[in-house]
Amino acid sequence: MRRIRSKLLLAFLILVLLGNVAAFFVYWSSSKITLEYSRSFRSFLLLNDISTEAKTMYEKVNAYAIEKDRKFAKEYLTSKQKMKSYDQALRKDAGLHAAIPSIEKYQYMMRTLINESDATMTHVKEGKIEEYAASVKEVRTVSSYIQEQTMTLLDDELSEYQILYQSLQKRHQTYALFTLCLFTLSIGVALWMAYMIAGGISRPIVHLSRSVKEVSEGHFDGTNLHVTSKDEISVLNEAFQRMRQEMKMMIEEIKQKAALDQKIKDMKLKTLQNQMNPHFLFNTLNIVSRMAYLESAEATSRLIQSVSTLMRYSLSALSTSVTLEQEVKVVKEYFHIQETRFADRITCKTSIDESCLSVHIPSLTLQPLVENAFIHGVEPKEEEGLVELSIYEEGGYVMIRIRDNGMGINEQEKRRLLSEKEEEDPNILSKGHSTGIGLRNVMSRLRLFYGVQDALQIDSKPNEGTTIQLAIPMKEGPAC
Repeated sequence: MRRIRSKLLLAFLILVLLGNVAAFFVYWSSSKITLEYSRSFRSFLLLNDISTEAKTMYEKVNAYAIEKDRKFAKEYLTSKQKMKSYDQALRKDAGLHAAIPSIEKYQYMMRTLINESDATMTHVKEGKIEEYAASVKEVRTVSSYIQEQTMTLLDDELSEYQILYQSLQKRHQTYALFTLCLFTLSIGVALWMAYMIAGGISRPIVHLSRSVKEVSEGHFDGTNLHVTSKDEISVLNEAFQRMRQEMKMMIEEIKQKAALDQKIKDMKLKTLQNQMNPHFLFNTLNIVSRMAYLESAEATSRLIQSVSTLMRYSLSALSTSVTLEQEVKVVKEYFHIQETRFADRITCKTSIDESCLSVHIPSLTLQPLVENAFIHGVEPKEEEGLVELSIYEEGGYVMIRIRDNGMGINEQEKRRLLSEKEEEDPNILSKGHSTGIGLRNVMSRLRLFYGVQDALQIDSKPNEGTTIQLAIPMKEGPAC
């Protein structure tokens, strides 16, 4: 355990030390050169800024004198503040322009420019035409003097900078040579230490990686690697061997469990096959309907057709999408069945915008909602029950509203219905009578189909009825 750690710690310590020495020397040398360079270069930038700002001050004063626009007055104040800050910078930097006697004269011209510019602005505001004309001329003259003097000062600075640059270049060459030697030494030490350590570490790791690759390819019966050193590699090898054996046992258990699950599925399938085939029942209903029609029992034939249509539609896959027109057709058949069953106790109404019927929705969406309105809403009422289906377009969405004047539900039950948590409670509206599809199933499929959580909304109060509303995006064709 200690051998690898000691080697690595020593190697890293030496490399870090050499690297830090090299980095510190490079930083120190570059900082020193940069500092000396910046001292000289800062003067160029400051003098150039002063010259530019002097020209800007004259332009703003002249523009204000001509156009009397307050915008130029504000810009002049900004330029004036910059010029004052440059004046302070010239005074604070003791090492800047130390050998140039004309700096004091240069600063005097800067202050004169500020004073003349202020006087011009005052004359313009007071409307003294002759005074501000003379002042503008004076501002232009001082600004020109500053720009000319700036070029003279820059020439003097360049002469001093040339001597400094030659000195810096010699020092830079010395630093570069020393840095190159230091980096060469660091690389040599690193290569030597890597070669010494690699022999004791890399060889068992290579063998171990081959064993890992064999396991990744599904071969769990490979030979064990024997590691003689008592270090981290040996611990890793032992852990890998245990893991390989445990994975082998787990795979065997999974295979046995899969075989058991397949047997259970086969048993369930046989159980389902022993039940009545719903297609056989659907075909039988069609035969009964035709016989009732031939015997002139038209009402009975119509009722059987409605039941047959509902049954055939319920056999479609829930994962498919259908047009709203198909869903409405099934709902109308269901309305016919319930009107026949309850006679005058319940009234069914529809208000449908035909232009909305081409949109797609999940199969068996509306019928379970309408059935829910009958079972839990108006069926307990003894008379004047009402179930209404409305479809209309609003704000780029197809709005589907199913309203009943039945018993209604309280807020607790409504929150429970709209939640995604599955609850096994016979009092919850979870299962439909005709198709076995309840309100919670419809909401789950709507969330998956449209990728939203609030595609279905419920508005209900006890003894005041229930309204279920769906908002479907107004686009034709199957959903992506």
